[in-house]
Amino acid sequence: MSNYLFRKATINDIPFLAKIIIEAEKSNSDKLSYSTLCNLSEETVERLIINMFKEEVDKCEFSVSSFLVVESNGQLVGGFGGWIESFGDELPSKILKSNLIVFTFSRESMAFLNTKSHIIKDILIEREPMTLQLEYLFVSKEHRGKKITDHLIEQHIKNALTELPHLKKIQVQVFKNNLGAIKAYENNGFKITKSFKSNEIEILNYLPFGEKYLMEKKIIN
Repeated sequence: MSNYLFRKATINDIPFLAKIIIEAEKSNSDKLSYSTLCNLSEETVERLIINMFKEEVDKCEFSVSSFLVVESNGQLVGGFGGWIESFGDELPSKILKSNLIVFTFSRESMAFLNTKSHIIKDILIEREPMTLQLEYLFVSKEHRGKKITDHLIEQHIKNALTELPHLKKIQVQVFKNNLGAIKAYENNGFKITKSFKSNEIEILNYLPFGEKYLMEKKIIN
């Protein structure tokens, strides 16, 4: 790991954080849910994600403070988001995320999303309070296979334990087709605990896959 610098993300990293979300959300497909479900181009979605990050809301998927990033020779090559769900007086991340999307996206996009909500309802996974939630992993292709993911997970756990010493569980959600990510999580002690599947025929027009896994890792203090 001597060739890599692991650090907390800053506001200067926001354009790269948007790239992380887009690439991770595609999950080895050409389907970006924020585009397909809101009837927007990928370029527009990227701009809107950047705007959401600039709102500086903590403890959700669009929080700069949630992300760790990796540098190699001064270039950003990867990153991973993570936060403690509903910690202290924080609102659930789904509310924070929803508020940011409604505030940032147009009324037309929200109206379009409402017409498609039935398609995704069966694979929307509730986040368990007081757990470390990991979301949006991305490592550039040329830097994969070098245990960067392992170190990012390890650092997220270390940071979470300083905030919540009695942390007991880590959770991650992953599409069933993302075999590389599933293997990486399993290598780090995660196990598949639940499967969430949609029977909507048209779901593959909007999402990378029609089934998601909830994977968990127990923390022994």
